[in-house]
Amino acid sequence: MTDMRIQANYSLKNHNTFHIDVKAHYLVEIEKQSDITTLRSDLKLAALPWMIIGGGSNLLFTHDLEKVVVSCRFKKIKVVKEDEDNIWLSVGAGLDWHTFVEYTVDHGYWGLENLALIPGTVGAAPVQNIGAYGAEAEDTITRVQTLNLFNGERREFRHSDCQFGYRQSIFKTEYENSLLVHRVTFRLRKAHAGHPNLYYEPLKEALNDRDKTELTSRDVFDAIVEIRQKRLPDPRIYGNAGSFFKNPIVSEEYFQKLVEKHGDIPYHKMLDNQYKIPAAWLIEQAGWKGKKCLNKTVGVSEKHALFLVNYGGANGEDIVMLSQRIREDIDHMFGIHLEREVIVLK
Repeated sequence: MTDMRIQANYSLKNHNTFHIDVKAHYLVEIEKQSDITTLRSDLKLAALPWMIIGGGSNLLFTHDLEKVVVSCRFKKIKVVKEDEDNIWLSVGAGLDWHTFVEYTVDHGYWGLENLALIPGTVGAAPVQNIGAYGAEAEDTITRVQTLNLFNGERREFRHSDCQFGYRQSIFKTEYENSLLVHRVTFRLRKAHAGHPNLYYEPLKEALNDRDKTELTSRDVFDAIVEIRQKRLPDPRIYGNAGSFFKNPIVSEEYFQKLVEKHGDIPYHKMLDNQYKIPAAWLIEQAGWKGKKCLNKTVGVSEKHALFLVNYGGANGEDIVMLSQRIREDIDHMFGIHLEREVIVLK
């Protein structure tokens, strides 16, 4: 049991980016497959429900957890295959996501630079299908290796098995808290074979004065980091879990009705003729951006309306209440139901 760390009555304050101080009955950090069977042989641990967390960057805790909280701390990066233009990297799920993205640009690889500075771990990338600035994790993921939390059995998923969707995957639905992501394989393009993804307009503008043929993945990475630091609240300073709500998708017919009533609305037209509307814009229109509540302990970031913030001393229920008030206002004003992107543990 030398590779495992088991801690009882453990505060999860440093294991969630909202900095909510709740306790787990046990926190267990797993390194390898055999750790699970060893843990399951302990009757006290086996009798409790088990729950998986990564960096806690998409979770909102509202109470102490009478559970075994399981985290993967396997962090190795291994080249599994390469050809003239591509390289396949197998990466331990416990590695910090931004650290890994920086590793890839340090080596000149293309594919993950648009996802710089997203908090969390590598293991969370396929679970949540993280995305930002015109890129998603599924664009580069080829395989996901998991460990069954009940018997330690190893199982590998190909890209097509993962059921990736908008901030969605099979690991978040069918296999939630039953399969622990252990390793993720990414297919990246080598320096000479890749090109910048400048789909996101502010990114394109930030690099406007540069010759697009000479851009490196490091150039794009640096621009993304600068944009995020300027536009988004730092979770290390102000507790938040990134985008709290998903961007809603409406039919073409309903979108036209909204435009008639509210004038110009920013949108992204989908391939199926549906319209994705920025939730941040809706929240801003409802007057929530920069607003603080409950003795200024919680609020909506003045930098970005999609970020709900713990300014200090708030509990999970305070943030849930704030999110509910915002949802009610958006429903009332636009007839749109905002769906949470953050997972609320009630």
